[in-house]
Amino acid sequence: MTEQQSPALSTARVFAANASQHRLVVHPRRPAADGMFNVLTRLQLTGPLDTGRLERALRQLAVRHAVLRSTFALHGDQTVQITHAEPHPDLFRLIDQHSLPAGTADESPVDALAVRLQSTPLSLDHGPVFQCTLVRVTEDAHELFLVVDHVVIDERSKAILIKDLQAYYTDPDAELDPAPQLHEVPPREEVSAEDLDYWTQRLTPLSPRPLPDVSPQQDPDAFTAGVVHFTLTADTTAALDRTAAAHRATPFSVMLAVYYAVLWDWTGTANTTMFVPTDSRSEEQHFDTVGFFQTATFMRYEVRPDESFATLLDGVKRMATAAHARRHVPMLQILDALGLEYGDLRHPVYQTGFSYSSNDIDNGWQLDGIQVENVLSYPTVAQIELLFEVMRSHGMYRCEVVHALGAVDHQAAEDFARRFQSALAAATEDPTRTVSALTGRIGEALSS
Repeated sequence: MTEQQSPALSTARVFAANASQHRLVVHPRRPAADGMFNVLTRLQLTGPLDTGRLERALRQLAVRHAVLRSTFALHGDQTVQITHAEPHPDLFRLIDQHSLPAGTADESPVDALAVRLQSTPLSLDHGPVFQCTLVRVTEDAHELFLVVDHVVIDERSKAILIKDLQAYYTDPDAELDPAPQLHEVPPREEVSAEDLDYWTQRLTPLSPRPLPDVSPQQDPDAFTAGVVHFTLTADTTAALDRTAAAHRATPFSVMLAVYYAVLWDWTGTANTTMFVPTDSRSEEQHFDTVGFFQTATFMRYEVRPDESFATLLDGVKRMATAAHARRHVPMLQILDALGLEYGDLRHPVYQTGFSYSSNDIDNGWQLDGIQVENVLSYPTVAQIELLFEVMRSHGMYRCEVVHALGAVDHQAAEDFARRFQSALAAATEDPTRTVSALTGRIGEALSS
């Protein structure tokens, strides 16, 4: 126990962290202390909120799911999860809006608080890694901010917490079935030489970097995040679903194929490697476990401008299926086999990514007798130069282009969003069109 730790945290058990957690703990930009790993949920609560019952329900979450009352440390070259007997004493705080510092001319005090919470990192060493701030706006209006370090949560975990919080707020004495714990999930078997060979052969030689080089050392603000968001219309969504069904593909594969085509159109680079966040839970008994199981699965494809979109889709679908089958191979082990340093951010595998979710988890929050509205929060720091995120919501797709301003300015990101929507419409209207025809290739690379 260090001097900064509370005596309440002195009773603890130590477990080995999983490979996904280790990757985040040793991430080369973790020491930047910019909150890039904060997962922020902002909820507007309207109605007769029982603040004491809400605090108790939030603390019960940390009692139920041990990872929420854990801290993390490096032991040699391994990451350990230190699980404490009780939730952190600073897990919850209630603030009156009038006590908040004034915001700028363009933001309210509560909006300014949201920015601070998003950009202030949680302490892995001392906790809490799960922190809840409730702001009283009026007697019947509150805003709840839930901040969790990504090392303890992924999208599936958030859905579990939504369900449990609703149950505990409705009935503080609810007796839920025992929750599986992250530290009880056994480590995966040793990676086979065959699976590791697949990745080294697939990624060698490295593909070119499609985006301009940026350096956090030379420009500390290079990874300041910008976000362009748009929603596909109901007609476009229906056309997307029809195209996927007609080609025995998933909407994920269709949108990923369009993403590859637009990257080629936009940057001039045909051979691109990207990473796709993938849930590595493999056993049904672990599906209800709160924790970080997300792995970065590398996907590489070379676009041929004269191929039809149908051919592109088939190739991307087969490539993604093969990569997904080997998602259990840890990213750090792949990089080591390639002779690459994790701390070198110049690798092409770090530049761009594609994230897809078939469920709009963020709009599932509910509290008994309270109107709950999720306020979308955007990152202040980009983890990579370009990340395209897709989430299905109310029968349509919500899309976000998250970009590092040092590599992709806002105008360029808006241009990318327009090109994606145009290419998707053309591809789903006539999949026999060539890639060059559906993108309307301009011929100017972004880097030029």
